[in-house]
Amino acid sequence: MHGRYATWAVAAALIATTAASMHASSATTTTYTHGYDVSWPQCSSDGNGPKAAHMPSGGTYVILGLTHGAGHTVNPCLGAQLDWAKAHGVMVGAYLVPSYPTRAQLDRAGSGPSGGCGVNDTACRAGNDGAKQATEALNTMHKAGVPAPMVWVDVEFRHKFPWSKNQSINARVVQGVINQLKASHVGVGVYTTSYMWQHIVGDYRVNLPNWLPAGDGKVADAEAKCKTTGTGGTTWIGQYTRTFDENVTCPVMDATPGHPGPLWPYRNTTLTIGSSGDAVTALQKALSIPNVTGQYDAQTTLAVVQWQQAKGLPVNGIVDEDDWRALGAFTLYGGHPFWLSKVVAPVS
Repeated sequence: MHGRYATWAVAAALIATTAASMHASSATTTTYTHGYDVSWPQCSSDGNGPKAAHMPSGGTYVILGLTHGAGHTVNPCLGAQLDWAKAHGVMVGAYLVPSYPTRAQLDRAGSGPSGGCGVNDTACRAGNDGAKQATEALNTMHKAGVPAPMVWVDVEFRHKFPWSKNQSINARVVQGVINQLKASHVGVGVYTTSYMWQHIVGDYRVNLPNWLPAGDGKVADAEAKCKTTGTGGTTWIGQYTRTFDENVTCPVMDATPGHPGPLWPYRNTTLTIGSSGDAVTALQKALSIPNVTGQYDAQTTLAVVQWQQAKGLPVNGIVDEDDWRALGAFTLYGGHPFWLSKVVAPVS
């Protein structure tokens, strides 16, 4: 023991700065919760090219349509709408509308992420075409310079490009879109309703963020959608429709505090030789001491001293608030800031 105390004395002469990390704190919820989604319906042309028309006023963000109501198409006013967002200081997101492929599109989908497909393997070709729809939409997004961190997949009934009556093949199209977006390292969410989702893709479920419309102009109804799901995932955005499609973020996106770790209860406890109890047990586990006894013995003291030396803390064998902080006792885990940045981004 004399040698060990000598080590402590020498190390104590080389006291390093103590840890000065602040208490973990969560971000507060911002007021940036209201926005719009705009696409080809807000598009016009006066003979000099497509223009952003009938655009909303106010709002913090707009979610821009990349397609023109179906897969393999382009929103002709995307660039103009992006310019509008930049001029008005509005953040932007993106969505695409997938659709069931035409016969010609299926014929051209013989190879892709779903593999090489036989002439009559419609399911395989549907998956490849879905991936191609996603790739084309992403190319549109990147070419226009839309900085969206997430792309929403708008799965709903279509009159001009109707889904087939085969739900499993419809699901292959949607799955192809989603898988390709994920492979391209962008966030993915789904815009739909539980009714449309069930009727289009049947029992196919995806645990992705949902964006659900209320189908009316009541904000309260849109907020109520936050407690429901269309695909099996958690709902992030609710939509209501007045003059425009308007959107509100759900509580799941709000900033939330983290949760205390296992050392939290002992963060203000001082331990020294002779101490015992749950705090000592927690300390011994945190330092990976082989014999967990709950007794602050010589082995524990030596482990503490060596650890204090390594961390640049006062080398005295006493565990106080600074030591607990360095062990992470004051850290909160599992919280998150306001998640709007996962959906939209500012236009530079």
